[in-house]
Amino acid sequence: MSEWWTDWPWRLIQTNLRETDMADISAAQVVRDLRQFEATVLMINAAGIIASYPTALPFHFQSPHLTGDSLADILDACHAANIRVIARTDFSKVRRPLHEAYPDWAYRTADGDIVDYNGDVHVCASGPYVQERMFRILEEMFTALPFDGVFFNMGGYVTHDYSGNDYGPCHCSHCREAFRARTGFDLPRRGDPEGPVTRAHAAFKAEMVRAHRVRVHDFVSERWPHVCVANAFEAGRGFIRQESNTALDRPLPRWALSAAEQTSWARTSHPAMVSSNTTVDFIDFPCRHVTVSPDLQSLRLAQSLAQGGALDWYLIGRIDNHADRSGFGPVREMFRFHARNQDDYRGLTSRAEVALLGGPQAPADELRGWYRALAETHHPADVMLTNRALDLDWRRYRALVVPDVQPLSDALAERIDRFVEDGGTLIASGRPGFRDGDGAPRDLPVLRCLGVREIREVHAQARASYFEIGDKADLPRFADTDLLYLDGPYVEADYESDARLRFRRIPPHPFGPPERCYWTEVSDQPGLVTRRFGRGQALYLPWRPGALYHRQGWPNPAWLMADVIESLAGLPPLATGLPPQVMVTDLAGRDGLRLIHLVNVSGHTGESFHPPLPLRDLEIEIRHDAAPEEARGLWRGGTLECTHQDGRLRIRIPRLGLIEAVAIRTRRNGYGSAMP
Repeated sequence: MSEWWTDWPWRLIQTNLRETDMADISAAQVVRDLRQFEATVLMINAAGIIASYPTALPFHFQSPHLTGDSLADILDACHAANIRVIARTDFSKVRRPLHEAYPDWAYRTADGDIVDYNGDVHVCASGPYVQERMFRILEEMFTALPFDGVFFNMGGYVTHDYSGNDYGPCHCSHCREAFRARTGFDLPRRGDPEGPVTRAHAAFKAEMVRAHRVRVHDFVSERWPHVCVANAFEAGRGFIRQESNTALDRPLPRWALSAAEQTSWARTSHPAMVSSNTTVDFIDFPCRHVTVSPDLQSLRLAQSLAQGGALDWYLIGRIDNHADRSGFGPVREMFRFHARNQDDYRGLTSRAEVALLGGPQAPADELRGWYRALAETHHPADVMLTNRALDLDWRRYRALVVPDVQPLSDALAERIDRFVEDGGTLIASGRPGFRDGDGAPRDLPVLRCLGVREIREVHAQARASYFEIGDKADLPRFADTDLLYLDGPYVEADYESDARLRFRRIPPHPFGPPERCYWTEVSDQPGLVTRRFGRGQALYLPWRPGALYHRQGWPNPAWLMADVIESLAGLPPLATGLPPQVMVTDLAGRDGLRLIHLVNVSGHTGESFHPPLPLRDLEIEIRHDAAPEEARGLWRGGTLECTHQDGRLRIRIPRLGLIEAVAIRTRRNGYGSAMP
């Protein structure tokens, strides 16, 4: 029997309830509110810090506000309306009275202090509450209430509070004993420099979290196999829950393609799981009752759809008593669009020819710069996580981008080299593979295809230096530009004799006063290294153009990334005739369906999000083998005018607002291959 979530039209709303919301909650009103959005999944608070149902467990703090309709009433009403319900749980804290009864559950600083935040005391993931009592709470909850799924908030070794204060690694007795038993080390303290102890502690935490996640999934699925478990990555089933959010003190720029990138890594790295990337309604924790721009909400949802993901929206409190309703309209519109076309959104898979390697240990700024450069030049790209890449099929990809991913295991490096030997193109930047899979530094990068013979020096900061471009025959965007600017780290190395060294680095030189702004030296240090390796090629930039573009936005490094992708790697854009403010994705559906999404990001101005500028009379051209039976615009409705000739399909789109989804159905052989 198939699991209910594998083919469910997933439109989730999380009402993150305050304990007082249960005082007058109405099950009928909850269903009415969900129906106005055509939501099919509700996530609601159930257990952990506060039990939102009558509990018989002495270590489970029951809400004193259970005077409205019960959770049981709400589940019954939702199920009668064909709405699935997921329990939100949080086992990261307990109320102060429980801490006083069970002090050994607490997280402890290096000085032995607890963290008490508004009467909620942080617990440790190594302690008895998480390792033992949590399972008894889950058993009681699922026995009493027929939930369809479960989500665990703030799991793992959380060291910060809601105000952003970081207290360092936990030093409770359970952590001290377990860490010493596994490693022989004492726990590191906050601010300790990188070294074997710090790396061992990171590995210890990761293994403890992984083992607990497997244990929780097995505990739930063996007893209640119908329950959809969140983030059970090792099991490869259930749903992946993550957030596109904002924060008051987060460094700028705001990442406008957050939902697209996060949905991509979820769908690519865990294809059997539902990707439920939520758009967070509020600005930040201290501003939970005021929404972000409504246009940012709809943009995030459009990006999730365009990557083949589900719809998910998260707000504080209930829908009927929410103080800022300005985002309701755009969210409702996106949910209703999906409801109208939900059959076309089943079983989608990406047809991207480019993959980016990413993950928690990869620098976000370098990956985001490359992701944005690909999006703006209309190259759909998948994001693969390093810890999943070995289990995935790479045959569809013509190019792999490794954006300054330093930790690479020997096995993953060998897979990358083999990808190049078999005819693929590797585009690598920064310090790829300069660390092993555990994060320990290597003397040499492990990727053989790069042709690095010896590293002379890794310059931590190369500001006030440039690259003199020289030959521009295959760099069409640099017709009027002779230099690339450099900022950040630069890898100075010696290369194998068969590597072609391009560009010449101008070392740092005076930039003030104006009379001294000139250079007198040009080195032999390259800015681009190309090398044939087997049937493929490696293109190595020993610096970080993606980070420059993400942080600063100037076209100079973006032009280079685009020329590397198109001219050197030989990858034409999927679609022509679109401005860079339109992102395009390519998905394969059921029964010969090909779904091309156009997402208009032009409403992103500075750090604000406004309605996108409408684009009219667009004519796009894509690679498509066979003549289609029809091309329909799902957003506006109706058949789109198109012509097919010599493997190219030209489609006219009268108007593009935020999104259009072009559904192409082909008479013979499905949608055909888009490979040239």
